[in-house]
Amino acid sequence: MREERKRRMQVRRLVSWIVGVLIAAVIILFLIVFVAKLPQKHTLKTANQLAEQHARFHNVQRTYKANIGKPYYTVMGQNSANQPAYAIVSGDWKRIQVMKQKDGLTAENASAIAKRQVKGQVTNAGMIPYQQKPTWVVTVQNGKQLHYVLVNFKNGKVVKKINL
Repeated sequence: MREERKRRMQVRRLVSWIVGVLIAAVIILFLIVFVAKLPQKHTLKTANQLAEQHARFHNVQRTYKANIGKPYYTVMGQNSANQPAYAIVSGDWKRIQVMKQKDGLTAENASAIAKRQVKGQVTNAGMIPYQQKPTWVVTVQNGKQLHYVLVNFKNGKVVKKINL
């Protein structure tokens, strides 16, 4: 009887210890993910601030990131004339290119064009200056295959397709 009680207590201690270790592991995992996302949040915030300060943007609605060779950030908001506009901010923070939204395609338009070229799910759309012209980079995932479709901002023509 006494040994059975002692054995039950040992099992309870072991289970309590295992549960404690699992809870600690989950907490540590959440902390790692949170800390890993901090640099990305900081860069998006910096891109927004640069667009607000140097391109006189306000009412920022969304920020996209595109990276083909070099990172670029597309800030969507309103310009100083209160018109919907985009600002392409280079990853080195040295260049900002601004264009009115009405002068070209939206991210949704570019995504629709990309989906006609490559079947799959659109996972991201961001702008880069490709050959000195604003170009949407639409990322499409089809199973395990990743595709980048570059769509000209002004005329909607597919400039390039990259399959990985």
